[in-house]
Amino acid sequence: MSDLTKPSLLRHPALKVWLSIFVYAIFTGWLIQVVILPHFFPQLHAGNGLLAGRDWVGFHEQAVLHAQQIIAGGWEKFRLRPDGDNAIIGVTSFFYVIFNPKPWALLPINAAMFAFGGTALFCMLKNLDLENSEAAVALLPYLFFPSALLQYGQIHKDVFCTAGVLVILWAWSSLLSKKRRLKEIIPFLVISAVALVMLSVFRPYFMFPFLGFGAFLFFLHFVRLGWQVVKLQISSEKHPYWKALKFNLQSICLLVLLCVPVYLMSTLYFDVTLRDPDTAQHPSKFPRPTFLLKSNEAVRSADTVRIFYEEPEVNVAMGDGDSTSTESAPAAAARAKVAAIRAAAVKAAALEAAAIKAVQECRPILIMRNDAFIENTINRIFLKIAVARAGFTSSGGTTAASNIDKGIDFCKNEDLIRYVPRALQIAFFAPFPSKWLSTEKRNSSAVEIYISAVEMFYCYVAYLGLIYWLVSYKRWSLSLLIPMGFAVGLSLLLGLTVANVGTLYRMRFPFCMLFVGIGMAGLIQMAKLVPSWLERVNNKNDL
Repeated sequence: MSDLTKPSLLRHPALKVWLSIFVYAIFTGWLIQVVILPHFFPQLHAGNGLLAGRDWVGFHEQAVLHAQQIIAGGWEKFRLRPDGDNAIIGVTSFFYVIFNPKPWALLPINAAMFAFGGTALFCMLKNLDLENSEAAVALLPYLFFPSALLQYGQIHKDVFCTAGVLVILWAWSSLLSKKRRLKEIIPFLVISAVALVMLSVFRPYFMFPFLGFGAFLFFLHFVRLGWQVVKLQISSEKHPYWKALKFNLQSICLLVLLCVPVYLMSTLYFDVTLRDPDTAQHPSKFPRPTFLLKSNEAVRSADTVRIFYEEPEVNVAMGDGDSTSTESAPAAAARAKVAAIRAAAVKAAALEAAAIKAVQECRPILIMRNDAFIENTINRIFLKIAVARAGFTSSGGTTAASNIDKGIDFCKNEDLIRYVPRALQIAFFAPFPSKWLSTEKRNSSAVEIYISAVEMFYCYVAYLGLIYWLVSYKRWSLSLLIPMGFAVGLSLLLGLTVANVGTLYRMRFPFCMLFVGIGMAGLIQMAKLVPSWLERVNNKNDL
């Protein structure tokens, strides 16, 4: 970040990286859509430069239809989510109206998002004390992996999510790093908030992992604060401990500022409406946008069963000694207590019957208990994961060979916990080597499968460098732990919920690139190691 003081912004390596990635993505995306798919791989071409058999074919058709509605009825017909779910359709239809109803119209915004993600990854690698050239080499898989072409060369929300995740992690790791500077705080806070809003538009469920991760970081800083206070009290030299305590307090305040937008976007959703320009007052042909934040409080999952359990409350009315009472106060209290116990027993029986039925039908349930905030919170998290997995396992393509453990659902919390090791294996290593050359019963072509095999082999090699980097304890810092911790957590979450390897492969791209990028940095450091026998030979030659 010290390069910001240079007289020309063009000398800043991050800006050079952004421009290079942007130009590369524009050219490569155009080449794929206009030349390679139509002329070299027509069997894979669905028309309009799109790869056959994927979601983006349907997104394109829906965007064309919505663009026609906008042209016929004006910008008031614009909807960010015409199908009620996918914002990429509204974004694509906007560019189709402005330019042309062809997928290449989306290339500039896709390339810009891809460049933002790559620049954020480059800056995170730089924060690990890499040279510019080393960080650039570690960034190469992000550019040249064939799967990266699907990020910016097709129509999907993945490129926006990749940019959002990587930019947020860059902002958070920079703000909490010991190298942060005062003048960078506000820009990073703004960058993080904007990226969070964009991410919430395309994948709103990512807000909950960020909220949990922010709470975890807050807890760690709070524990460290307590330890620093103890050391400050027992130390004879106060200055270094007071300086560290002050820095930690600032970090806690920054975490609060970072987590507030995350919480807001977890309870609200972002929407946009457009109006036709008033030609008298606004001669521009572009529409006038209105940005809205709406509550998602009414959104509930239809796939869940919620059972609310309340502890019985026995309210006994004590007698006042009136001689007209037909029974004594102790007798009335005993009768009320018996009635309350019977009511509680009936309610408990109904609860048990409903729970047994839900388990028999393998439907996740949530039992809410009074005065059990932590237990209820944990159960809510488990329920969301179980419902998410049920959504993926009940989707189409149940016979596809790329499905892994399609028949496994989480009926109880214990089922999820037992599946964690398997989920980590899938998240990091799928598709497995035994499936690299298997083409039967797949929607993917042989070319796509072989490409994924080459990429996974490269990932396996990069994992060796990642392990070396992690075991080098002197390299451990928040600049490493924040992106790595979040990437591991989200990879595990994807492994728990996504049963289709193709979908998993696409969704884990930003986290995989973090692992591979840091792994490449580790391989670079390993290449610098000089064996002891060679060092002794060099010393003898010097003599």
